[in-house]
Amino acid sequence: MSGISLFVLCMALAVFTGNQQQSPDAHSSSHDSSQSPDAHPSAHDSQSHPVAQPTPSQDQTGANRRIHDSIDDLMSSDPVLSGSDVVVAVDDHNVTLTGSVKSHVQHQRVLQLAAPYARWRNIVDKLKLE
Repeated sequence: MSGISLFVLCMALAVFTGNQQQSPDAHSSSHDSSQSPDAHPSAHDSQSHPVAQPTPSQDQTGANRRIHDSIDDLMSSDPVLSGSDVVVAVDDHNVTLTGSVKSHVQHQRVLQLAAPYARWRNIVDKLKLE
């Protein structure tokens, strides 16, 4: 009797373990098949969805605009920069600072406000001290 019980227990364990191993694969394969239209757009998808996903250049342009607006807002609201004339230009590689400042303190403050964006863009300092 104990031999049969042990056999049934082993079979149940094997079935349970087999289901556990197949479950992620079955889930991922059904998940993959549901994701395949998004991962590999077909002609049918482009016809049913006229609004295309943004291209990398469009994403980059949006990022450039956000960086520009953030730096511009920081500089326009900073009381240390009162009286300065700083123009911010952002492209895919650089944040270019042009214009004029009235003191070394203002110059350093502009660079300090732009510094966090050096992680994504080169900071190009073309500011002139008046």
